[in-house]
Amino acid sequence: MKKLFAIIITSIFPYIAIAQGVIFEKEDSIRIESMLHGLADNKPTAELLTEIANAFVGEKYVSGTLEQGIDEPLTISCSRLDCTTFVELVVAIAVSARNGDTDFSSVCRNLERIRYRNGKNCGYASRLHYISWWITDGAKSGIVQEITALMSNERQGGTLDYMSTHPDSYPLLVEHPRLINEIANHEKISNMDNTCYIPKERLSNCSTFDIREGDIIAITTSIKGLDVTHIGFAYYNNGELCLLHASSEKGMVIKESRPLYDYLKNRKRHTGIRVFRAVF
Repeated sequence: MKKLFAIIITSIFPYIAIAQGVIFEKEDSIRIESMLHGLADNKPTAELLTEIANAFVGEKYVSGTLEQGIDEPLTISCSRLDCTTFVELVVAIAVSARNGDTDFSSVCRNLERIRYRNGKNCGYASRLHYISWWITDGAKSGIVQEITALMSNERQGGTLDYMSTHPDSYPLLVEHPRLINEIANHEKISNMDNTCYIPKERLSNCSTFDIREGDIIAITTSIKGLDVTHIGFAYYNNGELCLLHASSEKGMVIKESRPLYDYLKNRKRHTGIRVFRAVF
């Protein structure tokens, strides 16, 4: 079955390689290794993340690239990114650079560690589908820590159950309904009541917050059952806090020129932000 899957994929996408359960474009593996050779492993982590993130500005926004079947081979791309896969890729490359690794396989290992529960890809249900899951696992593995509570005691509240209550929005849950209970079991142990966020109204004066360039910004939402709907990196433009992210609106990775407050203020479902800092 896996051999047949590989034949189908390579016939549709002739420039994509499949090796040891990894889907990638060969030119991207070359690009990543070239990037690693050019990165200094003694740079401050924030500078490292910012340099890598900037290297992807202009790359195409593409959603759904991870939806490759229930077995979910590890998918890695430099040229087809959504907001989450963009952040994951940047962090994975930065971890490799920090460790002095210059091989593509190290980035694949780091990406698996970042993207899947307990750092192990055991199929679709093991993916950290919610950013809250992603952060909890990242904290356990010593990659990121949440710093929102240091700046705000406002609570996000609510339940985390959007996937199990809206399975029709997820093709693989429709195709494999037995996965719904598995996802729901993970959702049940996610408590949002103690989750802090910074309301967007307070971002009109960002100088009062310790948000640094290279920090990860997660945008919270009023959509019932969800925690976060978008994610990117903090950067400063003329002293104003802005977002470097893969934008579905613009169709590519961009550096927003407008301040983060202006980006959020008229988006009714965006309630504020959570902030995470890389600690490797």
